[in-house]
Amino acid sequence: MSIGMSENKLWERLSQETRAEVRFDKGSRLLYSTDASLYQIEPIGVLVPRTIKDVSQAIRIAAEEGIPIVARGAATSLSGQTVGKGLVIDFTKYLNRIGVVDRDRMTVRVEPGVVLDQLTARLKPLGLMFGPDVSTSDRATIGGMIGNNSAGARSLRFGKTVDHIKAMDVVLDDGSTSTFRSLDESDLEILCSQNDRTGLLHREVRELVFEHREAIATHFPRILRRVSGYNLDEFIPGLPVRPEDWPEEPWSFNLSKLIVGSEGTLAVVVGAEARVMPAPKAQGLVLLSFSTMQGALERLEEILETGPTAVEMVDRMILDLASRNPEYARFLDFADGLPAAVLAAQYYSDSPEELAERAERLARMFQGKPGVLGVRKRLENSAKDSFWKVRKAGVSLLMGKVGDEKPVAFVEDTAVSSDRLPEFHARFQDVLTRNGTVGACYGHADVGCLHIRPVLNMKTAEGVDRLRSIAREISDLVLEFGGAMSGEHGDGLARSVWNPKLFGPEVYSAFERVKRAFDPRDLLNPGKVVGGPDPGDNLRIGPLYQVREPESTVFDFSKQGGFARAVELCSGVGACRKTDTGTMCPSYMITRDEQHSTRGRANALRLVLTGELPAIGLDEPTLADALDLCLQCKACKTECPSNVDLAKLKAEWLHQTQTANGVPFGHRLLGHVHVLNRLGSATAPLANWTSRNPLFKRFLEKVAGIDKRRDLPRFAWTPFREWFRRHVPDRRSGTRGEVVLIEDCFTNYNAPSVAIAGTKVLEAAGYRVVLSGIECCGRAAISKGLLDLARKMAKTNVEKLATYAERGVAIVGCEPSCVLTLADEYRDFRLGVKGDIVAGAARLIDDFLADPDRVKNLPLKSLNAKAILHGHCHQKALVGTAGTVASLKRIPDLDLRELDSGCCGMAGSFGYEVGHYDISKALAERVLLPSALAEPDSILLAPGFSCRSQVHDLAGINAIHPVELLARQLQET
Repeated sequence: MSIGMSENKLWERLSQETRAEVRFDKGSRLLYSTDASLYQIEPIGVLVPRTIKDVSQAIRIAAEEGIPIVARGAATSLSGQTVGKGLVIDFTKYLNRIGVVDRDRMTVRVEPGVVLDQLTARLKPLGLMFGPDVSTSDRATIGGMIGNNSAGARSLRFGKTVDHIKAMDVVLDDGSTSTFRSLDESDLEILCSQNDRTGLLHREVRELVFEHREAIATHFPRILRRVSGYNLDEFIPGLPVRPEDWPEEPWSFNLSKLIVGSEGTLAVVVGAEARVMPAPKAQGLVLLSFSTMQGALERLEEILETGPTAVEMVDRMILDLASRNPEYARFLDFADGLPAAVLAAQYYSDSPEELAERAERLARMFQGKPGVLGVRKRLENSAKDSFWKVRKAGVSLLMGKVGDEKPVAFVEDTAVSSDRLPEFHARFQDVLTRNGTVGACYGHADVGCLHIRPVLNMKTAEGVDRLRSIAREISDLVLEFGGAMSGEHGDGLARSVWNPKLFGPEVYSAFERVKRAFDPRDLLNPGKVVGGPDPGDNLRIGPLYQVREPESTVFDFSKQGGFARAVELCSGVGACRKTDTGTMCPSYMITRDEQHSTRGRANALRLVLTGELPAIGLDEPTLADALDLCLQCKACKTECPSNVDLAKLKAEWLHQTQTANGVPFGHRLLGHVHVLNRLGSATAPLANWTSRNPLFKRFLEKVAGIDKRRDLPRFAWTPFREWFRRHVPDRRSGTRGEVVLIEDCFTNYNAPSVAIAGTKVLEAAGYRVVLSGIECCGRAAISKGLLDLARKMAKTNVEKLATYAERGVAIVGCEPSCVLTLADEYRDFRLGVKGDIVAGAARLIDDFLADPDRVKNLPLKSLNAKAILHGHCHQKALVGTAGTVASLKRIPDLDLRELDSGCCGMAGSFGYEVGHYDISKALAERVLLPSALAEPDSILLAPGFSCRSQVHDLAGINAIHPVELLARQLQET
């Protein structure tokens, strides 16, 4: 551990005097050196507190050692608020509890690490909600929202976070604690008379607001979406801009209002009492597609007159990027034609009838009007509408733009009065044109807060010069329009420098006085709000940025611009930090550690490529630890809006490091699983007995790294191919053509019942089944980095299968990981046109059977039973489970429910390996096992062999492949 003397003392004291996790190693520091912004600053160390006492102790110790503090939530900040040269405190792992919901006072107690979606889930059964709803709701923390004064899409009705915080518990710069709450005049007078720190702060703020009252009233923008500076307007009755029809409350003096939006520069929040409100009874969307951006903005005021809760916008660039993204392309059904902009007006109503009336009124106003390409109404499940999926992914979709030119966040958060938005937008575009660039545009049109991101190449000095020039001109424009440089994303490192200009010298001096009162030694997140640096400094990727590309790669990364640019696709937005839905990122869902998120792994890989993490080739301990718990589930390839494909990157990294250092025996063994399965099946009784012998298990753990707590899959005495040679085809076979069935090495040697069922169903559907004859798809070899072996297998398999694929014959398989290796990795192996043709022909048997053009009728008996479906990770990531669901729905009367269960935790060989058992088990216990055990009478369906192995190994549950259920229900001919 190479750290300086003062840092070493800090590390020792924190380790001895707190119960927190203390991380001062180089790797951890660098993983916390970035957020979702342009910036990178290596901190002195990282603290993950277990208790509030840990926080106060740590801040006291840091103050005594003269070390700054940087409070951090999910680090989704676009302005650099959560990076700095100090001790980073990460609240997300432990301080994430939700307290009592008080229905009488309509409040809830929360800790700073609570994620917004988790709070929403707690409140929903009570018919309640928290007003602000940021697009990063599945990972954004309440503490981060307090720091930023976040708002979200529906601020027109619900305002900003400052409007919803009633009280808060804080730790001050010296480690002392205080509680800030609403005070009437008499309570304020009593508190100001006290000589303690809390009394001093109340007295100082009261006095400075009195002294600068006129300047504050004059220079604070009179718009709803202003989060720059400190909220001094909150201490002047009637001055803060609230949403229309906001309930009137008696004015009070509440220092928590000042802490909101202060970006951790005044105090560190450790708890808050937040306002909750009734959830809407009915909500719907009206989607308006416009031929021009200016035309859309010029009609905005007409839409606002109809009283919507929100009016959101996405532009052509967002739509184009979504159309090229596998996950989001299917969500573009809300747009008509090729619009330059889509405006979505959302309405909340007390009844479906009222909702329908309001939506119809707006639709009539615009239907068939010049410049309007189409109008759509969505009055059911509008909160989950496809528009919101694309809109919420806006930032990440933009950052997924291939190449060095990226839409950059630094002036993307301006806000002006909505009635001046058309002129402001036009002038903004003029600034970009003068600086030789264009900008993507999306955001909150209703409150004049459009996120316009100029496209720049930050790897060049010219790009950085343009950033500075554009920022300066836009700050002048904002001042002219009486707006704010930040309407939502905060000041941070990107915009703090403009506060003196925008607020004027008197108000800015009041900001400085506030900072001195709360933080006289400038130890709380220095350089934010006041004293901001040049926005072109401290860049993560700048003109001096250099990477060392591998000399060659087995996989083709040309579509991403090379291996390094594939890594750089990670912009840090942290979509991989969600824990309650989807599949990405399995290991983060359990560990809650930054290094085990997709972002952490991509960051570690980038830092090795730049040399900031010194490595031998690509071999470096921090990176190795981070990638060790990557299950290669592929979810990041689609669930990450930037399409960071860590499964592919990890396989290439393993190949590169093992080429240099040698292949571990366990990797070589598991990479040749097709050979093991063939031998095991040939000696099935002996092999099955031996594999369960405790002595052999201990031996296998020692030499091959297979955890002795695991039971290896059983081998079939009669492989599928042998059954197939003997079987008599169904009389319906061949009436509709032929199909190639992939008899992978798992269904052939371990689970022949699956391939037998597949054969029977395909023949009943009228197809003559031809076996592929391939030995192995190469999936296991890929997962172990044996890419030369995998490519050799792929080349052989393509030669066998291309003849069928070129004739239009479908190539189907039952095992998702194997079939989708053909469909996905084979495209990256540089196998030429034949490889692409085979990849295009490969389909899951479920999808094939669900296709009405391929299978018009399937004679199936009724089944009055319940079934629950757990989809395979690769399936969910690459093709989705819709085909599986559709094929199962061919069974009459089947009651089917699909689980949002993420990864089962086995992930091929991952769950068998030493060091992975506990996390593998925890992943199964997150959703999958509890759901299956809660419904013992339901049929558990799982297409993946490893998924079925996991539930059997851990709970004795016999899950079956969906095609096995279809085969059971086949009607006799």
